[in-house]
Amino acid sequence: MKRTLILLLLALVAVSSAEFSGKRGYGRFGFRAAYPVALTEPYPQRFGNAKNPEYLTSVYAAMEGGIGFSDYLELTIGLNLHFATARALDSNGEELPAYALTVGEGSIAVGASGYFVKGDIRPYGHLDLGVSFNYSDFDNVAGYTRSLALAVGVGVGCQFVFGDVFYLEPFVHYRLHASGSYTFNVDEPGFVPVDQQFLETPMVLCAGLGFGFLL
Repeated sequence: MKRTLILLLLALVAVSSAEFSGKRGYGRFGFRAAYPVALTEPYPQRFGNAKNPEYLTSVYAAMEGGIGFSDYLELTIGLNLHFATARALDSNGEELPAYALTVGEGSIAVGASGYFVKGDIRPYGHLDLGVSFNYSDFDNVAGYTRSLALAVGVGVGCQFVFGDVFYLEPFVHYRLHASGSYTFNVDEPGFVPVDQQFLETPMVLCAGLGFGFLL
């Protein structure tokens, strides 16, 4: 797998002929998809005596736009989405179907990307801040959770530009839902929402590939 990625990057470098320049005032619009390589464990209080739950499936996606002010600086705004399912095990290691959980997180953030070199191969570092909403729903048990918090994003990547218009972008990004607590609620008369603590602050570290267009 690593050898394939290396060969792919070398091929991109070899065929790329554009001499992209930031062109003060350029625009960018793109998409990303990634596989999370590290996640925060979800909500332990709702699993009773079960072992700490674990994620089964997970996907990260993002849509981002940018305005460039030089070859080296770009202001960005992005929408980031992350979905996952989780399960819990009993003390014997058996799955507990009643505790199946779906987790969703979305954030909108503004930030900046700094490009390290000028040209058609553009490695960069990225930082953004915004608002994050974390939500989970228990598939077979009444109740759901919600949490609104500061969104923090940090990442690195490299854009390979083709014809001054199209680019491909391998990247690694870390996103944090900066809250230590969430609210548990049940849509029943008389139930009072309860604030509880996350096992760990929700975060996702993901690696993937993006593409987009320079305008």
